[in-house]
Amino acid sequence: MDRSSSDKACSALAPIEIGLVIIGRMDRIDKQAIRSAREQLLTWLQSQFPQFAWRISAVQREEVPLSIRQEPSALLRDGSDLRDAEGWDFAILFTAADLTCRYKPYSIAVTSSALDLAVVSTNRIDPHAFDAEVDEGDRISTVARRLTTLCIRSLGHLNGLAVARDENNFMHIPSSPKELSQMTEFDSAQHSAIEHNLHQIADPRLEETQAATELSPLRFYLQSTYINRHEIFDAVRHARPWEFPLRLLRLTAAAVSTTTLLMLTAESWHLASNQAITKLAILLGIVLIVTTALVAVRQRLLIQRRRSLMREQIVIANVSAVVIVLIGLATTASALLALNVSAGFFLYSPSLVASWIDSDVGMAVSTVYWQVALFVTTLGLFIGALGATFEEQHHFRHVVFVDEEI
Repeated sequence: MDRSSSDKACSALAPIEIGLVIIGRMDRIDKQAIRSAREQLLTWLQSQFPQFAWRISAVQREEVPLSIRQEPSALLRDGSDLRDAEGWDFAILFTAADLTCRYKPYSIAVTSSALDLAVVSTNRIDPHAFDAEVDEGDRISTVARRLTTLCIRSLGHLNGLAVARDENNFMHIPSSPKELSQMTEFDSAQHSAIEHNLHQIADPRLEETQAATELSPLRFYLQSTYINRHEIFDAVRHARPWEFPLRLLRLTAAAVSTTTLLMLTAESWHLASNQAITKLAILLGIVLIVTTALVAVRQRLLIQRRRSLMREQIVIANVSAVVIVLIGLATTASALLALNVSAGFFLYSPSLVASWIDSDVGMAVSTVYWQVALFVTTLGLFIGALGATFEEQHHFRHVVFVDEEI
């Protein structure tokens, strides 16, 4: 086959574009290793998934200032801007800085399904960090192999794969950089899952169709959300928003403190007992929506672009962020409600409650415990959300967007 025929065959394949971004200054060893890793990654992708036309672009951003330790959420923000501008399907950012962690002692990479991004650090995977006598050529080849493995693993995660226990599997979580050399394969089920997801990604995106120019921003959001509902579901699942009460301690502490004080106040019981349960439930729902919007805006979780730069990936990121926060706050509200109902039944006798609300004992037992629980949960959630707005922004964005530390 001549070159023109080969080019035509390649152009007929579904394209997948990956951007590799070098953030900040790196030494010669890291630069050569990344260059080699790019070639290895391209070769591996072409051999494993030949039905796609793989395009890997490399961009260097030396102007970005870096410290010894870097917040992944800050790099992800910059990466999402560059990904949108370049139109990449995935982006992997490389940094020489150590990554700030929230759930592990240290991390060599983080992934964000909501943003289709990964950040990889060369800081701890260089054998020179543990062996000063290692040969320069060995350093380059070792770092390149480890970077390639981390890129493949990150792409597996971004395509919806779960963690694997097999130490030879790419989706295994290595306990040390040395274990990366053992991670060499995907099983057949994982391979099929990646292929299926890549076919969906390779399809023309909504903004690439002629109909997109006729859509209002609202309709664009609605259609993009429906088209990418499975991708949004995976992003939310990987973020584990049901762990919010444990991850966002300021929110939890503010909410629990508020409900504890209100449960000890007779006026709270009297006021709540004069409200219909339906009204209190609706009020809780309204507060849940309002606090979700408040937190999303205050913590700058939403990506904003001009109409001409609207992308399906932006919709995925924004909708995922809102749903993650909504589920996280709903989980907090559910935990508070269960705690308040239990405390009411176990700590407050019907006779005591009846004396507080100027009613008979039977009425107190039947409804007031739930009325009070709904009332103080609503106020506790609102105060807790205000506390969440004072969470350190990098921490909050890390909780929402970073769904795995490797």
